[in-house]
Amino acid sequence: MRILTLPAALAAFALALATAGCATAQEACPTAAAYRVKPVDGDTFHVEADFTSPTSRLDLFYFPIADRPQGQAESIRNVHAYGDDGQPVELTYVGEGGWETQSGEAVSRLTYEVRADHDAADWNQGGPGMDEVATRFDDSYFFAGHAFFLIDYDAPACPVTVEFDVPQDWNIVAPWEMDGRTARAANPWNLGQNAFVMGPAKPSQAVLSGLTINMLISSGADEIADGISGILGSVPQTYMDFFGGAPGDRYSVFVFTDTMSDGGAFQNSFAMRIATPFSPADEIVWSHTLGHEVMHLWIGAGAIHSTDPESTYWFTEGFTDYLTIKLMYQSGHLDEAMLKQRLANILRRYEIAKRRTPDATLAEAGANKQENWELVYGGGSLVALLLDATVSAEHPGMFRDMMRDLYEHSGTAYTPESLIARMDASTGGEASRIVDWVNSRPDANAIRQRLLPLGLDSARFGFDEVYVDFAECGEADCVPAFLAKPEPD
Repeated sequence: MRILTLPAALAAFALALATAGCATAQEACPTAAAYRVKPVDGDTFHVEADFTSPTSRLDLFYFPIADRPQGQAESIRNVHAYGDDGQPVELTYVGEGGWETQSGEAVSRLTYEVRADHDAADWNQGGPGMDEVATRFDDSYFFAGHAFFLIDYDAPACPVTVEFDVPQDWNIVAPWEMDGRTARAANPWNLGQNAFVMGPAKPSQAVLSGLTINMLISSGADEIADGISGILGSVPQTYMDFFGGAPGDRYSVFVFTDTMSDGGAFQNSFAMRIATPFSPADEIVWSHTLGHEVMHLWIGAGAIHSTDPESTYWFTEGFTDYLTIKLMYQSGHLDEAMLKQRLANILRRYEIAKRRTPDATLAEAGANKQENWELVYGGGSLVALLLDATVSAEHPGMFRDMMRDLYEHSGTAYTPESLIARMDASTGGEASRIVDWVNSRPDANAIRQRLLPLGLDSARFGFDEVYVDFAECGEADCVPAFLAKPEPD
């Protein structure tokens, strides 16, 4: 039985991309599936689907919580399947988000209903949060694709269409190519691993160097809407300049309120929930979360991805977090004081990781990402910080060029080995040397001595206090060159 928890789903993503060659030749890659969605009574949606390649297995993602042991599947009703002859096929829910035929028969057509009742459960307790499942969005409906569409993730990586038969005053806000009320996703994974909204809500839009960002911010977040729009109107451009481009030309962003701040990144979209009541202190958290989730468009959920997500979380999360800090400073969304605090957080997390996860390597830590949070994020970010500082000392721009090279060659998923090999090729082997050094558990003084000549000083007290300062530069402190804002052209 295949369970589409997040690690398994990311592996399916890698497989989908590895077999996606047919998607570039439409004559050899017909539509994999065609869905039709229509709201019916109350908060219920009727869904029909036709599959070009008959299937015997369909899935939702599986995020079990105490309120709903079967996760998202508990919102699915009245599932009926049919063969290519129109006769009913027995399709049985087998648990953990999966439906299977019991007799080897194939399903060519499917009907079912989705109840938009997800807000009745607390997805924060043991789950990923409503931002990765579903919620009411003012008078509209937000869904993760993998919580709404029953999908054959083993189907050919060919386009999928969704016809939305919705009221005239409704909008469909999604990152897919739209032709009127019909969406066209690149493949089954792209359908599932994106978020969308149906309803009267109207998005605002920002266009940056060919990247169109559609933003929906719930009325509960009106107080901070300008701050959110300010970040989304500038930070993606900084990221595009750094990487030399953007993976795709459409991106959808959804922001709503909750009891805690967090975010979920999808392939061409992300959703963020922000804790209320709002406070200046919490803005420090949600602004970084916003920048971090946007960075995932390039690393992790989007372009640069791995065949083995667990073994490379140190990179996809650690490098994402480091680059969020660096580039949000360069785009003017962090001042020098907060830059120092964010860098100190990297070193502090690593010090805590050495106590909490004394034996695991960076690659091993990803097998239990939540338990090994400090090593995945702190250790991974420390690798990025050390690598950037080290190679930039003699070759300014080398770290950026390495990341651009990874991005430019990201059409095929990286294995853990090929990822390091490509980084080494761009840095003269420095990447693997630093990974090995971080895995050797250097003490705080060794890290300080390594960073001090590169313009970054640090001090530690105990294992949970770390402070960072910049080297003196005349009468003031200087931001190290590898972090400094680039000179205007």
